[in-house]
Parts: sequence; C-alpha cells; structure tokens
Amino acid sequence: MRLLVTRRAPVRPLRTALVATDNLLPLWLAGQRPRQSLLVRCRRGGFISVASEVVNAGNPPVWLCPLPGPLHLPPTKEGTLLLNDVATLTFADQIALYDWLCAGTGELRVISVTATLLAGLVARGEFLEGLFRRLGAVQFDLTTGECSA
Repeated sequence: MRLLVTRRAPVRPLRTALVATDNLLPLWLAGQRPRQSLLVRCRRGGFISVASEVVNAGNPPVWLCPLPGPLHLPPTKEGTLLLNDVATLTFADQIALYDWLCAGTGELRVISVTATLLAGLVARGEFLEGLFRRLGAVQFDLTTGECSA
C-alpha cells in the first residue's frame, strides 16, 4: 500500500516508531464501516505508530495531511485521509474542513489523530462542535483503551 502526502513533498514510506499502539487498534480499524470517520487519541509521539496501522488497514490510497500547518485536502474523496494533530487546526481551517466534509465524503474514510482531548477544546469554544461530531463519529482512546460510538 502506498502513502500519498498531500503536500508537494516526495512520497516516502512511514517507518514505525518505538511507541507501540494498542493491540486492538488494527482490529478496531478493520472492523469499522469503510466510510466511518474515526477519531484516535494517542500520547504525544504516538502518531507514527497509529499512521503505520492506518497504512496497513486503510483503503488505498492513504492521504496524509500533516498538522500543524496548512490544511491540504486530497483531490478525490476516495481511500483514507489521515489527519495528524487535528487539535492544531486554525479556526479558518476547521471551517474549511467542516464545509468540505459536509459536501460529502464519497468513498473516503477520515481518520483524525490527536493527543489533546478535543471535547475540552469544544467546551472552551476553541474547536467547532460540528466538526468534532463529524470527525469523532467513532472515538478510540489509546491512552485509556476506551472506544465510543
């Protein structure tokens, strides 16, 4: 499976980090509906391990949007979109992503990863509640092992 980077950087395979993911994450990723949006909370530094699991279990192509930084969305709504550190999205990028998702996801599965509790950001008005609900239709917390849908 190949990983497509949405910036104009060269495509390169992800190397796994020493940080291990939960043993249930691969089964959990594979067991969800193909177009189900997933929000994964992990410890800081755990993104590479989660990304490795997504590359193995995600529908190709796998698109990576590294955050913080500019929001670059894939040209097609097919495969898997992996958003790193969604808590760092600017308010303008939150609105843009929400509008883009509201137009339909087609055959795209969106997997968002963060080390921050987004519910706390929503409560403080720092993250759009509608975007939180759309990204977190199913949530998996690797810091506690909890899953909610």
